Amino acid sequence: MESLFGYGAIGLATLATAGASYFGYPWIEESISKSLGTYIDRVSSMQERMFQSVERPKVALYIVLSTLAMTYVGYAFSHGYGWITFFFTLLFSWMGWSLPRWWVTFRWKRRLRLFDAQLIDGLNLMANSLKSGLNLSQVIQVLVQEMPKPISQEFGLVLSQQKLGLTLDDALAKMLDRVPSEDLSVAIHSVLILRETGGDLSETFDVIASTIRERRKVDGKIKALTAQGKTQGLLLFFMPFALGTLLYFMNPDFLTPMFTTRLGWMMILLMLFFQIIGGLWLKKIVTIDV
Repeated sequence: MESLFGYGAIGLATLATAGASYFGYPWIEESISKSLGTYIDRVSSMQERMFQSVERPKVALYIVLSTLAMTYVGYAFSHGYGWITFFFTLLFSWMGWSLPRWWVTFRWKRRLRLFDAQLIDGLNLMANSLKSGLNLSQVIQVLVQEMPKPISQEFGLVLSQQKLGLTLDDALAKMLDRVPSEDLSVAIHSVLILRETGGDLSETFDVIASTIRERRKVDGKIKALTAQGKTQGLLLFFMPFALGTLLYFMNPDFLTPMFTTRLGWMMILLMLFFQIIGGLWLKKIVTIDV
């Protein structure tokens, strides 16, 4: 009787799961398709903004392969440990799904930092070119020829848009939409205002370059003042590794299972995950925007 009741419960659970899958499949398919489409659009858009166009099918392939590969890694590391296997599989699957976005975002932020670093030299070059008698379009052409990437690419696109029929003011305004830089925003808004009201652009570029340079000096002082917090964060980050090394030399048999068993490797990976989360959190605390 009990076995019959057990089989009946299993049968009902199977039917319920099958019914939920059948009726919920269209919604699940639509949700996954929408999420993947949004994800692909975002990655493709950021690649195009970095002048590295990638076809949408390739982006989708990278996302799917990354997700499947990391899912397999998580399952392989934790296979045979029940709910821990499920947790690690989901965790690594999410990491694989997010990996292309993290990589593109990292490269985009690095590009922005490089652009900001080149902007001071670019403004000084534009100021000197204006003093020599060139107009603004010619000055931008000189900047494109003399400056390295990425600043030459962005201003080169301004010239291309101008040749296609946009006014120089509109092309510069579109550049602000592509490059979210506070320093660039100050420079371009100054240019747009002076082109309407009149004024000395070369002097304005010199003043803006000097202002940006002074602001970065203040930023350097703030980084020096927050160095203590960053040092404490680094000590907290490396302390588990130092203690682990010390324990290994004092009593190798005590720590050996961490490196010779699958459960030990899972604990190490989990520790690294929380270490990274803690490091990012601490970085957020000690980072002060100027």
